[in-house]
Amino acid sequence: MIECRDLVAHYGTFALKDISLEVRDGEVFVLLGPSGAGKTLFIETVLGIKPPDRGRILLDGRDISREQPERRGFSYLPQDLALFPHLSVYDNIAFGLRIRRTPAQDIRERVGRIASILGIERLLDRPDIRSLSGGEKQRVALARALVVEPRVLFLDEPFSALDPATKRQLHAEFRRVWRRLGLTVVLVTHDQEEAATLADRLAIIIGGHIVQCGPPAEVFDHPANLQAARFLVMENLVHGEVAATPDGPALRCGSVELAVGEAFEGLGGHAWAGLRARYARLRPPDTPLARGLYRGVLERLSPSASAPRAFVRIGGDDGLVVECGPIPDPEAVAAKAGEPVVVELPPERFVRLEEEST
Repeated sequence: MIECRDLVAHYGTFALKDISLEVRDGEVFVLLGPSGAGKTLFIETVLGIKPPDRGRILLDGRDISREQPERRGFSYLPQDLALFPHLSVYDNIAFGLRIRRTPAQDIRERVGRIASILGIERLLDRPDIRSLSGGEKQRVALARALVVEPRVLFLDEPFSALDPATKRQLHAEFRRVWRRLGLTVVLVTHDQEEAATLADRLAIIIGGHIVQCGPPAEVFDHPANLQAARFLVMENLVHGEVAATPDGPALRCGSVELAVGEAFEGLGGHAWAGLRARYARLRPPDTPLARGLYRGVLERLSPSASAPRAFVRIGGDDGLVVECGPIPDPEAVAAKAGEPVVVELPPERFVRLEEEST
């Protein structure tokens, strides 16, 4: 297990600020954040490329904060892959083993084994890497990182340069490989879909701070604060005055009174709330109203190959526009733009969001 305790590190005027987190054995841990959040600085500090200014880095309880990078037992796959263009595919993969003075027979066996796992045996005889596709280069770079049998594999934005189809394919392949080898993986990315697909747990980093850490479903559905919700593109963010009603708490937003859940009980003043679009559902216009159901007008259906969305205005011109979706079958929506619909916004699905900042 890797544990960071109150880690502080600077790069120019930017700093990681009291980072405390743990990476458990055998898990895929994703550090998710926007560009400039400190993801690469974090990974370089844990790897030993940059020394921390303060705090500790522990590996199985042993302080490795000042150990040389080569003594930590980690492998690193940088964003640019750092493959050697003048070396063959085989020699690229074998490079780390040769640096470690591994016997030639062992090198052949280990390169062959990892190439088989990654399905790149046919590439081993290629004289250089320049003719490889992006996905093939990615597999070769991963093979080079894995062949030295690292204790932990660190990946820095490894899929960012790939087209969506190749990226999806490699996500599935890499997940299978990591599970088969029992690896502990630390992956840094700005891609939220990638994080949700690959992570066992993830941490959000913004401005050098860890904002939230937990399983992907928990983090995406229950952001820790407004800042995290905006970064995670929580679709329906509303601000209003909390009110107590006979049926339960509500949030008054202009002409709309939204029923909300227990998280808003006993509050006074104003508050922010968020609701994922997938929990907002369209209902036929003749649906009887009840708590959490609202009459509105369908403004538009947003076309998308994978996730069509509906946008519904409730409360008239000074009301709210609610995003619903994905819509499984847009043709089945019983309304056209400008026509009435009923939208369901389950009160218990609203998340209360604190206005916190880094």
